[in-house]
Amino acid sequence: MISGMENKTVKSRLSELKLRPLKSRGQNFIIDPAVPAAIVEFGRADQARQIVEIGPGLGALTELLSRYGELTVVEIEPKFCRDLERRFPGIRVIEGDIRGVSFSALGRDLVVFGNLPYAFSTEIIFHLIENASCIKRAVLLLQRQFAERLAAKPGGRDYGVLSISCQLWADIVLGPLISGRAFHPPAKVESRLVELVFSGAPRYEIGDLSWFNMAVRAAFSRRRKKLINSLEAAGLFPRKKIEEALEHAAIDGARRPETLSIEEYVRLASLLV
Repeated sequence: MISGMENKTVKSRLSELKLRPLKSRGQNFIIDPAVPAAIVEFGRADQARQIVEIGPGLGALTELLSRYGELTVVEIEPKFCRDLERRFPGIRVIEGDIRGVSFSALGRDLVVFGNLPYAFSTEIIFHLIENASCIKRAVLLLQRQFAERLAAKPGGRDYGVLSISCQLWADIVLGPLISGRAFHPPAKVESRLVELVFSGAPRYEIGDLSWFNMAVRAAFSRRRKKLINSLEAAGLFPRKKIEEALEHAAIDGARRPETLSIEEYVRLASLLV
């Protein structure tokens, strides 16, 4: 576990820029220098050629990442952008919301780093998945429970749509825990590093990814119900179609949605067409 330290420097720099942490953006700034070092080590930044950093803010991580490869940072706050351009003239700074950025325009075999705000973590993760063809790895600092949901296996309460979507496209590696005291303002929960190692293509052959995603979401629409009842409650498939699909897929409809493997969902979705 990595803990926190004094945050006078962060507070003073925010004051100089006439900025304060915004709850609406989920901003928690790293104040412990051990944290960026841990991220760089865990993410093997020295092996990356093209690096993209999401939401660099005051540049705690940027300072280290700028020593490796070709660095592009994407930051939504204009004042942070100007400050980063001044302090790190050798990097490319893109002002904007990462959720609207096409990674294909930034390069190929990208290694993405980021301390993600909890409020937008799900959207950003799905955006990374949509751009998986040009991302080699993503090294992210996330709230602990969220990070563990990405890596969750079938049968547990953390396993769900997010777990399936991520594991369909990437291998998930969990890293060190980081105390909430390592941030300003202090986070109320622990964070955890996680690495997504993308394969560039889905783990299983899927004819229609949109349909597959819809079927999985339907299955988890009432996750505490039996699978057959949850699928019916979603209102997308007639009961008879669901019964036939479950029979041909050799899946017991009385099981809970969180007990099915990704392979079983691939089989089931193809039969619900």
